[in-house]
Amino acid sequence: MKDRLIELQVITNKSSEEAHGSEEDASPESGGQEQQQQAIVFEGEDVTDVIYRNAKEIRREMALLRRDVEHLKTQNTRFLTSIRRISAIKRDATALGRDVQARAQAIYGNLERLGKLSKDLEERHSSTSVVVRISRSQYSFLTAAFRQAMSEYNEAELMQREYCMGRIQRQAEIMGNRLSRGQIDEMIESGNCNVFTGVVAETRTTRSALNEIETRHKELLQLEGRIKEIHEIFLQIAVLVEEQGSMVDNIEATVAATVDCVSEAGNEVRKAVRYKKSHPCRKLCCCCFPCCK
Repeated sequence: MKDRLIELQVITNKSSEEAHGSEEDASPESGGQEQQQQAIVFEGEDVTDVIYRNAKEIRREMALLRRDVEHLKTQNTRFLTSIRRISAIKRDATALGRDVQARAQAIYGNLERLGKLSKDLEERHSSTSVVVRISRSQYSFLTAAFRQAMSEYNEAELMQREYCMGRIQRQAEIMGNRLSRGQIDEMIESGNCNVFTGVVAETRTTRSALNEIETRHKELLQLEGRIKEIHEIFLQIAVLVEEQGSMVDNIEATVAATVDCVSEAGNEVRKAVRYKKSHPCRKLCCCCFPCCK
């Protein structure tokens, strides 16, 4: 008998070398595919990270804005009830108002950038893409939250205006002169309080009341200036809300169309079941084989 062990070992070595060579040839392609897949995943994660990072920054600024608005409300209440340190409270309220305006401008700029990013993503990808939906939902939610925060700030400023007008009315009553809101508005528009010149007597009480009225009048003028400055931001918010309104209308129309399609599909399914039961072959089988179902 011939010994074939040596030939078997040679064949085994050749097979192992060929298998090793094929693995080396295939590894660059598989590695390239893996790197390409990882690159795609990382690219998507980068866009999502940018969206969430911007949204997180806007939420942080929004929290600070709400905190400043709450502090402004507190200062307005102290300004109404406190007797001492009026000038310090006034300075704090003015500084808070300017901080709120600056922060609101920064938030609006961030929202504009987020909205532009959402539109760019929608142009590059389909509107049903996950990244696009995340961006749009974040933009819609943050815009609504910004509008709510600015509405609270507007209420705080209007509350301060009512406080000042009430103090002016009370001090005018001390001087023996009743003022209506229309007269106070006219005094604010004219920029002076000469309407009290003819009724002021040289007494300590009336002079103090007049000083109080003049002080409140200056505060009202400053408050009106802040409200005018913030008016532009409210116009910009209105534009954002209008854009979101059209998007909500589109969503509502899509949902309504979906409901109609679902109801039509249900009717078609019921018709199919009815036709299936009345099929002639099914009736023939039931007559021939009554025991079969």
